[in-house]
Amino acid sequence: MGQQDSLQDTLKSTSQETVTRYLHIATNPSTVDLYTGTLQPDFASRPSYVSPAFIPVSSGEDNVIVSFFHPDYADTTINIKLSDKDTSFIIVALRQTYDEETIENNQKLMRHRNKRILGSYLRWASIAPFTISGISAIVSLYNISKAKDHKKAMEQTHFMNEKYDEHKMNFKDHKGSAQTAKTVSGIFFFTGLTFLTAGFVLSF
Repeated sequence: MGQQDSLQDTLKSTSQETVTRYLHIATNPSTVDLYTGTLQPDFASRPSYVSPAFIPVSSGEDNVIVSFFHPDYADTTINIKLSDKDTSFIIVALRQTYDEETIENNQKLMRHRNKRILGSYLRWASIAPFTISGISAIVSLYNISKAKDHKKAMEQTHFMNEKYDEHKMNFKDHKGSAQTAKTVSGIFFFTGLTFLTAGFVLSF
């Protein structure tokens, strides 16, 4: 009986530990970038969430640090006290700023962020041309191998007959295909390298 009670207590404790609570954040203005877990977030990076948002919170956390950013408003950071069991709700109204220096700085942050996002897209986009380049290189090697086989067969043929002509035609076909695949591989490799390089440059 004691072991059963102990097992039930363990299961209950485990269940409590794995319960996920939520912090529901609404804002004015309605759409604001939210950064969690740091007092000095990089507003030029992607936000953790965008309001309105439900932010998952582990059962062991009593507070969540949230920073609010909107280019036309003064940013702010709040250490939010959470409910012990239920979903916590908070509505935050940001103060609109008319300071030209602050607005210009925020716009610079947004431009920097957009460049980073574009850089990320370009890095991911480089996968496709690199893949095509690799496949084309394999096709080129295959055709080179076949062309060599037919050339060797031609050299071993002692008479100019239909078999020789067939090997000669296949040799030309595979040689041409190998050259085409090699060209395609080079073009797409250069394209992928361009995307990847531009992506890394824009990401910083």
